[in-house]
Amino acid sequence: MRKVMIVLAALAWSAAGVSACGDDTQVTTPVDAGADVTANDSGSGFDATPVGDDGGDAGQGTDADADAAPPPPRLLLSYNGASQSELVAFGMQSKAVDGRLLYPGFIGTTYVTPSAPWLLEQSNDVVARLHRQQPWVVSSSWNVAMNDLTDAGYATPYSDPDAVVVGAGNKAYVLRYTRNLIAILDTSSQEDAGAPIGSIDLSGQVQANGDGYVEMSAGAYDPGTHRVYVLLANIDRFDVGCNGYCQLCADTTPTVVAIDTATDTLVDLNGPAPGVGIALDGYDPGFGPGAMAFDPTGNRLLVLDTGCNQPADGGAGPMVKREIEAVSLATGTTQKLLDLSANPSFPQALFYLDATHAIVQLDTAYWWDPTSSALGSAIPNAPDAFDLDPDENLVGLKARYDADGGFSGYDIVSVSAGDGGVTKLGADPFSLTGGFVGGVQLWPGR
Repeated sequence: MRKVMIVLAALAWSAAGVSACGDDTQVTTPVDAGADVTANDSGSGFDATPVGDDGGDAGQGTDADADAAPPPPRLLLSYNGASQSELVAFGMQSKAVDGRLLYPGFIGTTYVTPSAPWLLEQSNDVVARLHRQQPWVVSSSWNVAMNDLTDAGYATPYSDPDAVVVGAGNKAYVLRYTRNLIAILDTSSQEDAGAPIGSIDLSGQVQANGDGYVEMSAGAYDPGTHRVYVLLANIDRFDVGCNGYCQLCADTTPTVVAIDTATDTLVDLNGPAPGVGIALDGYDPGFGPGAMAFDPTGNRLLVLDTGCNQPADGGAGPMVKREIEAVSLATGTTQKLLDLSANPSFPQALFYLDATHAIVQLDTAYWWDPTSSALGSAIPNAPDAFDLDPDENLVGLKARYDADGGFSGYDIVSVSAGDGGVTKLGADPFSLTGGFVGGVQLWPGR
């Protein structure tokens, strides 16, 4: 269960306890898709042989072509329907859909790591590593349902994997939003719905006034310390208002915990203080790649908190604890950098560039200097859902409307963060209709 905020058909996730919902008014126009992969009923849920394409070395894992030529840049676009979802790989060089993959389930998205792109088939508990050169082809897949369905007496039917954090060697850590075990994968093996090789139990981090789950929201790997840092929301997903669209404040606190990847055990970040995690100042952090940024130069994490409404008679009161905060990994202290509680727009993503430059996605995209307590200027013409290319252009989807205000499709655009100049790259990439955008990521990443 999750709160889903759709702004011009861009999906923005928070950690509230309502069912996912889409915009059933959306209609897209199918295009010539190029190479196509469709779902089947096999163990992995995928047919990894593209129609009209022999798939190259699709039978090999991503390690097999790690030393090959760099993969061409592609925008990985996710679309979620009522019972089927879609991944589209749009070529930044070809200006066309280079390939697509249809798979079962109503929630799914991609996750880009330095070594490979991944597909998270969230409502079916499948995590798939995609081919580096053809990221619409599955190289390996794992089933991460595991055995912790009823840890707290209640759980959604699916584990909702929302991040893949690749550590040193051949291990990857899958964060599962509606469970308390982290799944550990062996990325050196070739798998078809394979099983994790181990797990890390976070049930000891559950807080008394939450819902019995830690709500793993985001992760980051620090190669200097060989630690994986995991953001835990620790909310009560079922304490909501505004007909399910407002997360109410509870007596819980988000935390950051650390995993020693050599031993796969938790590191005590608190010293003599109680607990092993660092308590944060905000509430209800976002989840996915835009929820937390690792700043290796400053040895800190930056966390985007979506906030909560104070309970009030008859419903929801004022918004509080909506902010961006810094977590010092050296001292274990936190600092509120930007207070967004007075901003009515739902925080969607944080893109950290350097010590004085970042982009924050709210109702649109804004510049922000992380040394300032004020949000900067809006970026004109920003896409509704986007990623940043190496030149810091905003590349993504912009909803298109007809003269009567009705939704008529999506344009794929590149927008200059400097002056808002727009370059149209393509249009209407999806073959599915009646759903919502589940994510936009550039592969390879910045």
